[in-house]
Amino acid sequence: MNRKEDKFFIAFIVMIMIISAPDISAQIIEINGFTGIHLGGKVRLYDGDFRINDAQNYGGKIAFGISSTTFAEISYMRSDTKGQFYPFSGDLGDQVAFSSNYIQVGGLQEVHYGRVSPFATVAMGIAVWSPKSSLYSSKTQFSATVGAGLKLWLTDMIGIRLQGSMLMPMIFDGFGFGCGIGTGGSNCGGNLYTRITPFQGEFSGGITIRLSPN
Repeated sequence: MNRKEDKFFIAFIVMIMIISAPDISAQIIEINGFTGIHLGGKVRLYDGDFRINDAQNYGGKIAFGISSTTFAEISYMRSDTKGQFYPFSGDLGDQVAFSSNYIQVGGLQEVHYGRVSPFATVAMGIAVWSPKSSLYSSKTQFSATVGAGLKLWLTDMIGIRLQGSMLMPMIFDGFGFGCGIGTGGSNCGGNLYTRITPFQGEFSGGITIRLSPN
């Protein structure tokens, strides 16, 4: 991401924190850092497929307790990968290195079984596709995520969070991902903007720290 995008991400997160947590001192807060695997996907275009490689993901989550089992959550996840256009006929398209960046706000509902807490999440936000070459432009889309997982509490304050999610970038007004990051050459045309973006999965895990009010 460039510096302008970094400032946008920070401003977005700060704004949501202010709106969703007016009295942070009275809430349980959970902070989670994670890493894992971001599964590749495929975008079906009129002239071929744009295929995205699997890649490592990493990021962080901040959850604010609404009750003992319900949380409002802000998350950021990034992966750095490559994609390539495979036409139905003709030569392969360019291979493009890019990052995918998900900024999401949503809810988490869990149940407690001693030190094990299964949970489910639903979130919405934006997905930013940021090519690493100046030849291509970044694209931003609305996105939604559903997921489920487990929190394994080692102590009252420290635990391990394991999660799997389905990532669903969405398009409006004929705006597509494939051309957006520059599949290149004559293979990319205006008709490609009518296709949907890839649905991708991710599996991740990391340490969670719980901060309780005094």
